[in-house]
Amino acid sequence: MIIRLSLVIAALVLSDPAVAAKWLRAESDHYVVHAKLDESEIREVATTMENFERLLASQLPRQTRSGRKLQVFLDDSDHRISSILKQTNVGWVRSWPEMSGSFALYDPSDEPVLRYFALFYAQASFYIDNAFFRSNPVWVKVGVPAFFSTAYLGGDEHFILGAPDVRRLMDSSVTAAGLQSILTTNIAPQSHSEWQRFYKLSRETVNPMLIDPRFSGLLENYLAAYASGRSMAESIGEFGNLKELAERIQERREDDGATFRRIVLQAAPPPEIAVRPMEDDEIALIVLRFERLIGGHGDKPAKKLAKLAERFPDSAAVWYEYAAAEFARVQNSRFGGDPLFRGFGFASGVIVVTANPYSDAAAWRAVNRSLALQPGFSQALRLKAEILLGRLVRSGDVDDATGFENVRQMLAPLASEPGRHPLAATLLYQSFLEEGVVPPAEAFEMLGKAFVENPGVEEFRYAYAVALARNGETEIAEKLLTSLLNDPDYRVAAQRALDQVP
Repeated sequence: MIIRLSLVIAALVLSDPAVAAKWLRAESDHYVVHAKLDESEIREVATTMENFERLLASQLPRQTRSGRKLQVFLDDSDHRISSILKQTNVGWVRSWPEMSGSFALYDPSDEPVLRYFALFYAQASFYIDNAFFRSNPVWVKVGVPAFFSTAYLGGDEHFILGAPDVRRLMDSSVTAAGLQSILTTNIAPQSHSEWQRFYKLSRETVNPMLIDPRFSGLLENYLAAYASGRSMAESIGEFGNLKELAERIQERREDDGATFRRIVLQAAPPPEIAVRPMEDDEIALIVLRFERLIGGHGDKPAKKLAKLAERFPDSAAVWYEYAAAEFARVQNSRFGGDPLFRGFGFASGVIVVTANPYSDAAAWRAVNRSLALQPGFSQALRLKAEILLGRLVRSGDVDDATGFENVRQMLAPLASEPGRHPLAATLLYQSFLEEGVVPPAEAFEMLGKAFVENPGVEEFRYAYAVALARNGETEIAEKLLTSLLNDPDYRVAAQRALDQVP
């Protein structure tokens, strides 16, 4: 009986689709989705994401299109997602110089109208960051994606917008003091309770501005003021009397006939989606890659990746991630923390070098191991060039023309596609400055395309603005730099650059 029962249980477990599913990679026009789903479901997810992309484009016509696809990793639990950020979270998205990525909750057993919440939030967040040249305050970066996150597919390729977030309802009223608080916040709250309050109020503030004609023009006028370089406090003036605005928002919240919007998408052929199984090393890298990119985990990512390299000695991807983690240790040790634009002097203006810098030897060995396994690995080629450029800068030997040329030869094939490889294009341009020579027009053009197709990365925004100023194109440079004056990380550097614009 025991044996029979065990066999029955084993049969049930093995027949469970959730257990049988394996990690797959699905690539579509705008996204690369990684998830532990069966093939039919991951295709359905990718198709829905592409339809949602069309919805966003119909409601918020883009100024530009990202040159990189968003790398999306889905998990059916928020445990690992939250552990990376060190706070409870169902998903997040970010654009780094190296990649744009998201780690989001997707539970296929959830109700269809609810299961896409975190995924739609990530998509909308990526879209507003990379479809427009303007920068946005934190409450808009949170509130706009929160509004779109509750969209649901009504069938026949139409979406319903404006539904309430039934799992995260706001249990307090909108007040003038509350509006004043979120409208002057320039760094997202860190504690879970403060974040929840900020999130809900940002969502409730944005909601009517995106869907109710009575609020038409408010958000657009505010964002124009913010992007012009006016302070957050000054930009609030575009909303008029905050007490009156709070009352109008609250009245709408209490109105049972609040506006919903049905959006019918234009007919389009089904998206092309390529699906393949993920390898074991790709799966093992998911969490460690994000821990490295987000930071705040000290030396742990490098140590964990060193062990992973022992487990997967023939994986070029693992050796690259280990090399990148080691190089991050080099940068942090030399500049007393994460440096602006990777520690190259033109971005931060002031470089602080510590007395006992960490050696780049481990990073150098690891990146060369990665390239020995996969000679054309673009990320590893870019990192090797960056390590060499860092060595040239630290040596102070600007007369080493051969050394700088070697760096540029590594970067040039990647920089020729600046939208896809924006960091390579930016580093190539920077190599001329570090050598003390005027960058050629081609390098300047590639730097511009790197920013235009990746405007959500502030490093590229700043680098291009400074390059424009050097080229005498001061009007555009000033616009880009003033858009950074409310950014806590770039405020000082942007003001310093503005002061030097002729």
